[in-house]
Amino acid sequence: MRTYLLLITILIIPQLTWGFDWSFGSADKCRQAREMLPKLAETKDSAGRLTLVTRIIDLCPDGAAGHFVQGLQQESGGNTDRAISEYQEALKDDPAFHQASGNLGLVYLQKGMLDEAAIELTKAIEGSQDPRYQQGLAKVFSERKLYTLAAHHYNEALKVSPSSPSLYSGLADVYASMGQTDKAQDTYSKALDLDREYTPAQIGLSRLLIENKQPDRALEILKKAAMANPQDKAIHRLMADAYTRMGDPKGAEYESVLGGVSVTGRFDELIVKGDEYFSAKDYDKAAKEYLAAIKEKPERPAVFQKLGDAYLAANRDDDAASAYREAVRLKGGTAAIHYSLGTIFEKKGLLDEAVVEYRQAIKYDNDFGDARRRLADIYSLRGSFPQAIEQYKELLKSRKDNPLIYFKLARVYVKTKDYKNAVAAYTEAVRLDADNLEAHRELAALYKWKNQLKDAEKQYQEVLRLKKDDADARTALTAIYVKEKNYDELTKLLKENVELAPKDPNTHYKLGIIYEFKKDYENAISAYKAAVDLKADHAKALNALGRVYMKTGHIQEAKEALEAAKKADPALEETSVLLNNIRDELSPEPRHKGKKVNIRKKGKKAKHRKATKKSKKKSGGKASSKKTGKKAGK
Repeated sequence: MRTYLLLITILIIPQLTWGFDWSFGSADKCRQAREMLPKLAETKDSAGRLTLVTRIIDLCPDGAAGHFVQGLQQESGGNTDRAISEYQEALKDDPAFHQASGNLGLVYLQKGMLDEAAIELTKAIEGSQDPRYQQGLAKVFSERKLYTLAAHHYNEALKVSPSSPSLYSGLADVYASMGQTDKAQDTYSKALDLDREYTPAQIGLSRLLIENKQPDRALEILKKAAMANPQDKAIHRLMADAYTRMGDPKGAEYESVLGGVSVTGRFDELIVKGDEYFSAKDYDKAAKEYLAAIKEKPERPAVFQKLGDAYLAANRDDDAASAYREAVRLKGGTAAIHYSLGTIFEKKGLLDEAVVEYRQAIKYDNDFGDARRRLADIYSLRGSFPQAIEQYKELLKSRKDNPLIYFKLARVYVKTKDYKNAVAAYTEAVRLDADNLEAHRELAALYKWKNQLKDAEKQYQEVLRLKKDDADARTALTAIYVKEKNYDELTKLLKENVELAPKDPNTHYKLGIIYEFKKDYENAISAYKAAVDLKADHAKALNALGRVYMKTGHIQEAKEALEAAKKADPALEETSVLLNNIRDELSPEPRHKGKKVNIRKKGKKAKHRKATKKSKKKSGGKASSKKTGKKAGK
């Protein structure tokens, strides 16, 4: 028994070393990415969103989740055509992906593609409670003048999001279009109860009051709106209308000037109309007015900038670039123009041109943070790491509390193998944003690579604080605890793994190994049995179960478990070794025969010695001479 207990101990030790595979097996990465999407929707800070987006794309770059978040990125960058393409790819991979349908529908609505928007948004509300999709359908039906349907969808959205002033304001607009002025007025008031400064509701209610011959009440609301939004010309024009109806021509004239109505000349009128269309997000009409103004006065760079802004908002990038270039040619270049040109070139993948424009933007405005950030990102992407570091450092001069910049800077330092500065930048990133999962993860990996295991352990623990079921962090911590021989923490971690994945036989098996190593055989047997209960042909668990039974003297149970292990995986060498030991233990005959042979050999030797002694006595030492002669002959 002692011999094979020693053998078993030797066999288990390698499984606690670095050579043993403590990983969690092949996980469904796209499923993990999909499960992260709700958290992405809840995350508002840019650093946290970037971390989640990066993680999702890393996990599932070509799946539905990956295409969906890439669509979000393209949409936020203003590239709606690319966003549409990414959402469509997500739906090809998963036609029932309601979030992708919903976001695709909202982009279609933004581009004025009402029929396509209605189809996708209808699909979305079948499986998603997102009120934006109900609101989008409401806007489609409102545009189609199907006001009853529009009201229905606004009310459905309000069931999910009853504290949204925009939903109440939109519903009030529908009631006003239906001629239900009392309902409209009450609903505008609900929107303002939620947000006293919600401008669309202020304007809608004021317009309704003016039409109902209550200009004094409208003026009270509009004065508050003008204080919050003094540059909003629509507010001033409504105030002018209210003063006119109250018989106050001076007040009306003053507000008209602020509203841009009382300007003289066709050129100015065209600019005003263009600005109105732009504010209403009717960018094509705004562009037409600006073009007409340019015909009147073609040497005005500011109008070309307005034209470029309208084209850019309408996703007509080539036209926008032409307008901006003309503004620059007329010596009307500004930081905003060069920045917009840079974004256009970057979307087209013309990074050299984008770099030139961003640098020009910085020349006009050294504190233009967005231009410097995009410039740094391009340098990092292209491997121009010294330039990227320079730009990130410049950004930090005015944005010392921005964790995202430290995070990006740390990544560049890693690429340049400047690990000391990388650690410092990562440390600052997590200090400023303790919930940056990726920063903790990457800092932990860096510490682990530097063999600073205690520091790595702390960072991996932070990862688990943010994401308890993070498989990578758990695998890394397991390896650290094994290397440090910290078996108490290892046991605790493996117990948590079982709690997180109770139906995974491997988690029970690994817990059994550490129990066995600690000679807690009772718990080891329970863990191995749990693994076998979940997977009857789990060869390693069966083998381990047999091994523990041998250690505890349950030979018959050990034999049964090991034979099952052998059947499950005939290639397991340890199983064969253990079974042979059991057979030797249970079959004593071969050892008994061996003893007889040894006895016979001993007997022959004894007889030979006796005969030799007798011959010596008779011959007086001749036997000894013969023996010497033999040796000499040899």
